[in-house]
Amino acid sequence: MRAVPIALALLLVLSAVAGAVPDAADSDRAQPTAPAVSATPAATPAQTDDPNVNGSKINVLGIPNEATDRSTLETEYVELGSGLSFSTTTTDTRLATESIVERIESAETTEVRQQYLLQEVSAIEQRIVSLRAEQRGVIASYGRGETSPRRLLYDLALIDAEARELERRRARLQSLSGSTPEFSISSSRFGNIELELNTLTGPIRGHAAAVLRGEVKSARFFVQSGDNSITLGVIRDGTYVRETYRGPLRGTNDGGFSLGDAVNATEAAYPTITAQRLRDDTLGNPDSDSARVTIEHERGRLVSFVDSGSRRVFKEYQYRPLDQVSTGSPTSAVKDGLRLTAYRTYPGGPVRLQLNSTDTDDPVDAQITVGPAGGRSSVVGTTGSDGSLWTLAPAGTYEVTAIDGSSVVLLTVEPTATPLVYGTVNGSSESDGTETVSPTPTG
Repeated sequence: MRAVPIALALLLVLSAVAGAVPDAADSDRAQPTAPAVSATPAATPAQTDDPNVNGSKINVLGIPNEATDRSTLETEYVELGSGLSFSTTTTDTRLATESIVERIESAETTEVRQQYLLQEVSAIEQRIVSLRAEQRGVIASYGRGETSPRRLLYDLALIDAEARELERRRARLQSLSGSTPEFSISSSRFGNIELELNTLTGPIRGHAAAVLRGEVKSARFFVQSGDNSITLGVIRDGTYVRETYRGPLRGTNDGGFSLGDAVNATEAAYPTITAQRLRDDTLGNPDSDSARVTIEHERGRLVSFVDSGSRRVFKEYQYRPLDQVSTGSPTSAVKDGLRLTAYRTYPGGPVRLQLNSTDTDDPVDAQITVGPAGGRSSVVGTTGSDGSLWTLAPAGTYEVTAIDGSSVVLLTVEPTATPLVYGTVNGSSESDGTETVSPTPTG
C-alpha cells in the first residue's frame, strides 16, 4: 500500500554562489558516531605534512587521477519544494517493513512463518543487488556530465535512506527468525546483509538526506567520480568528513577470508592511523563478502570496508577534527594592506585560509570567495574575528579572494598531492607513499 506523506519534505538544491557555512547535526544513525570534536580552531599555525613535525601523512582512499571522470564543489542548501519523493520513498519502505513483520507474526502455521521469513530475507538480498546497480548508474551519469551534483547527492541520499530502512528490516527479520521454533537462518547470512547495506550508506549521504528533511542548514560538498567510484567530502560541526567508494577494488570471494585478514589489509593501507591507534573494532565473518574495521586514533576515526575477494579496502569513512588536520606548505599573497595565506591540502580536503593586516598582523574579518582559476567564484564564508576560515579545496588550481571594504587580495593555490591508499586505476599495486593529485577542474 502506498503511503500518503503527512508533511512536505524539503528539497535539496545546489548553488555555486550560496555562501553558507556548515551547521550539521549528526545524521549517521546507521554508521559509527563521529568522534567528539572541539570548536573550530583558532588561527594558530597550521600543522604541516613534515614527518618530523607531526608524523606521517594520513592516507585516504580515493580515485586516482587517471581514473577520475569529474569533480565539482558546490554549496547545498534547503529550499521548500519537491522533496516529496524522498519523504515518500523512505516512508513507504518503513511501512512495508511493518506490514512484512505483521504478516510473519500472524502466519497460521510455523511452516508458513518460515516460508515468509525466507522470502523476505531473499528479497532484501535481491534489493541490495538492485541498489548497487542503481548506484553505479547514478555515478556514471554524473561522470558523463548528464547529472548535476545536486541530482547526484539527491539520488545517493535516496539509496542511503532505503538501505538504512532495509537494515532495520533485516534486524527485525533476524529477531523473528530467532524466535521461530525449529528454524533458523544463519547469523553469517544476516551479517553479510548488514555489511552490504552498510556499504550503500555513508555519513555524507546521510548528511545530504538530513538537508532534504530540513534538519540541517547548508554545507559545501566536494564530489569526485570515476568508474563505479565516488568520493564525497564535507566540513560539518568542526570536523572534516570524507567518504569514498571504489567498486573496481572489489573481487570474487574465493574463501579463507578472516577478520584478521581485514585488519591486516587496513593496517597496511593506513600505516599512520595504525601507529596512532587508540582502539579498534571489527565486524564480519568468514562467509561475508566484506568486513568492516573501525579504528579510533589520535587524530580522528577511520571506518574501512575490506573486500573478501580482493583483500583490499574498497570503501572508507574518515572523520578528522579540524584541529587535528595536517595541511601542506602554506602559500601567501599580499595586496592593499592584506596578507592572505592558504594552508594547502589535496583536492576535496580541508584547507585553512588566514587573513591578516600587513601593518599590524592583526586578523581581519572579511568575505572569502573560492573558484577555479579564471572561472566563476563562490562565496564560502567569512574569516571571522580570528581571521581564519576552513573550507574544502577544489580539484586543480584555484583562486581565493578576500574582500575587506575597498581592499582586495587574490591568491592562486595549487592543491597538494593526495596521499592515496592505492595509486593505480584498479588498485593492482599498493602505493607505499606514492601520491597522486588530480588536475581535474571543478565545474
